[in-house]
Formats: sequence, structure tokens, C-alpha cells
Amino acid sequence: MTRLVVKLGSSSIASGEGLALDVIADLVTQIAAAQRQDHQVVLVTSGAASLGRRLLAFEGPTALAGAELQRLVDAVRDSVRVRDTQAVQAALERYTKAGQAGRHGPLGVALAAAVGQPALMALYRQLAAAVGMEVCQILLSKSDLDSATAMRDVGTILITALDQGLLPIVNGNDTTDPKAELDNDQIAVAVAVAAEATRLAFLTNVNGVYADEAMQDKIARLTPEEARAIRSLTASEGRGGIRSKLNAAARAAYCGVECAIGSARDTDVVARSLRRHARAGTVIKAAAQRLPPGERWVGGIAYPMGSIGINREAERSLRAGSTLFLSGVKRVDGEFEPGAVVELVDVRHPERLIGRGSVSMPSAVLRLLRALSPEEVAAVISILLRQRHCQESAGTAPEAYEDVKELRRRNSQAARQALEELGGASQERIRNLADALLAAQPRACAAMLAAGSFRTGEVTAADRRAVRDLHAIHRDSLVVFG
Repeated sequence: MTRLVVKLGSSSIASGEGLALDVIADLVTQIAAAQRQDHQVVLVTSGAASLGRRLLAFEGPTALAGAELQRLVDAVRDSVRVRDTQAVQAALERYTKAGQAGRHGPLGVALAAAVGQPALMALYRQLAAAVGMEVCQILLSKSDLDSATAMRDVGTILITALDQGLLPIVNGNDTTDPKAELDNDQIAVAVAVAAEATRLAFLTNVNGVYADEAMQDKIARLTPEEARAIRSLTASEGRGGIRSKLNAAARAAYCGVECAIGSARDTDVVARSLRRHARAGTVIKAAAQRLPPGERWVGGIAYPMGSIGINREAERSLRAGSTLFLSGVKRVDGEFEPGAVVELVDVRHPERLIGRGSVSMPSAVLRLLRALSPEEVAAVISILLRQRHCQESAGTAPEAYEDVKELRRRNSQAARQALEELGGASQERIRNLADALLAAQPRACAAMLAAGSFRTGEVTAADRRAVRDLHAIHRDSLVVFG
């Protein structure tokens, strides 16, 4: 038995301003055939907004759509019995032409999705019933992906539904989530990891990933690093596009899920996605075993809010069981708050995904303290606290303080950059940085504030001890990929 997640993209089911119902009907029929061979399939689908726009364009009740849908279902049922695909196509073409009259107003995605979601599920349910399946629906929001508890429950529901022979249909909740924050490629990875899937297939409007603009040189296999590095020249009508699918497939592969990117119009795509050989499209091989339960949320499910570039010495320490100290942080990309999940990448080769973890500081503070030794961290925090809390020192030359002299003596690039940033920062910027640091690391900051040595710029042994264990990633959250 193989557990497969199929992600059906917007570009592959778009037909003018409606849906390519022939693609949907054929895919449902393929999934039913896979179920009869004791495989389990989860479908992550787009299309609610597209269908909602179409329904909103009708001038009056959608009874005509219902009648055409019934003809479609009858055609699908007949095709299962007699394999008459022409009958299916004829019914689909009639439905596609239905309701062409009418106009699209300036309707937002949220309203269109709210209208289209129940209609889309009704379509899937009737098509599934025609081939002997029952469906269940799960809508996921970004807040769900941000909760380890919620996604553990989602995984349990998915596995239970599959064991009972249901076809789970999952979609992002476009009614509640802004478009820019989440896409179904990310949801597909989260579902595959949560449901302990073996394979994940991204079905789109092209046959795979191509190395040339003419789409003649199709790439058969990729490692996760190659998938993250490749610059595909193909375009997609969907929200994510091929670039999004490559990144999502790479992340799934690091979590032990083999992926493929192929065409939704391949009439044998589900069966080929289940085979060990002769897979459809471009295959991204799994890089490791599936993650243990305790690592699934951070490792593959949580939505990444940014990335941290680290050096090889820091990577070796992580693989030896250490945490990520500030000296190993060489680059910070993205804007995030403490607790956000970020990716850890090789700073020289960012296509190499080393791991993921939950950050202990906001991005602004991490940029200030990155690549500093513990002694330099103590000096920088001393300067920051003085600028924040000692207004009487505003007229004193910086060179009068020992913490500034300490950083100038060390003369590392990171120390110079930190001095430059603090020297040119506005009072509001200083206040925001200091308050954010105090909120994220209260014990270290409280110890230095209580000692009071920051007022004179002296960095004591106690100050150094207070910041010695500052790290960029929470120890218990770190997931290092094989």
C-alpha cells in the first residue's frame, strides 16, 4: 500500500473563466482505480475561486449548472462501465459552455472562494459517487499550519479517513487567508508530512520541469538541492508556479517524501505516481527517511517565515548535536518575530537546506548580533542598553566607553557592522531593538541591567557569562536534515 498526496493546481484545471472538468473527472476516476488496488490518496485541490467567479457570473439561479453537472456525472458513470471517454468529453464541453452569458464584477478572491468552495465540493462528491467513492473535506488556514497541535490532529483525521476508504479533499481557505501568505503547494507538503505519505505529486499544466525555454529538454530527476537551485523557464497560471513547486517538493523530499511534478492531463498520472519506476514528469527523490512525529511540524509543516545562512563550522556543530549560536549566523533573510520557523541554509550555497527551527529572537536583533563572538555580543548589548536607558550619556564621545573600544580592538567585520548600525540608528530604532531584545532574552538583559556596568561601558565577566548561552534557534525545536 502506498499513500499518495496529489496536488491539483489552478493552472491545470483552468478552462477559460471556468474549470476544465474533463481533467477533474478523469483524475477522480484514476484515484478510484488506485483505491481499488488498496492504495490511499489525498487530493489537495485549487479551483474554488475560479468556480465561484463562474457561478457569480450567472444571471439568476444556477439550476442550469446543476443540470449540466448531472449530465457530466452520468457520463462519468457510463465511462466507468464502457470506457467511453468521448461521452465524458461531450458532457464536459456542454457544461463549459453553460453560463457564458453574464459579467464578472470586481469580485475579490475571498467572496469568489466562499461561493465556489461548496460548489466545488458538490462537484467532487458527485463525481466520486459515480465511481464508488465518498469524500471528506478539510480546509486549512495559515493559523492551522502555525499550530503543531492543530496539524497533529489534521494528520490523525487524514489517516483515519484514508483507513476508512474515504477520499480526503484539502484546500487552502482563501476566504480567511490573504493570497500572499499561503498557497496550496505549501499546503500539499504540510498534508503529506502530517499524513505520513510516501509520495507527493504536483499536477500542473506542463509535463515536468524543463532546462530550456523551448521546453524540449525535460529534466527526469532532481535532488532536493538541484530542485532548489534550478531556475525553471516555464510559466504557470497558478498562484505558486513551477518555482513554488520546486521549493515545496525539495522540502518534502528532505522530510522523506518522494515528489513528482507532471501534467494533470496525463491519463495515467496517478498510476505512474504510484510505481517505483517510470514515474510521471520530473521526480525529486527523497533525501532521508520520513521524520519522526516530534519533528514533523518544524521540519515540514510549519510555514517558513525566513531563512538564516550559516557557515560550515556551524553546520558541523549542529550535526554533532549542538545548537546554533550567534557566531554561526552569517546572513538573515526575511522579517520574523521570536518563535517563527525559519530555514537554515548554507550561506555560500543557499540551495543546500540544512535544517529548520524556531528562532529565539526577531530578525532585526539577529541581524545586529549575527556573526559576533560571545565577547562581542556582550559589548554590543552593553552599547545598546546604554543608548536606550542613559540619556545623560548622549553627548559623550563613543570612544570614551570600554565596550566601544573593545569592538574596535577586535575589528571583525561583524563588530564593525554592528558599531556602524548602532552609531547611525535613530532613538526610535534603538528603543525598538533594545525592547525587542529584552522581550526575547529577558534573563541575559536583566542580568546586565541589574549589574549596571553598561552605564560606564565596562563589560564584566558577569556580563559575558550572561550572554554566553545566547543562541539563534530554540534548542528543542531544531531539526537537522540528513
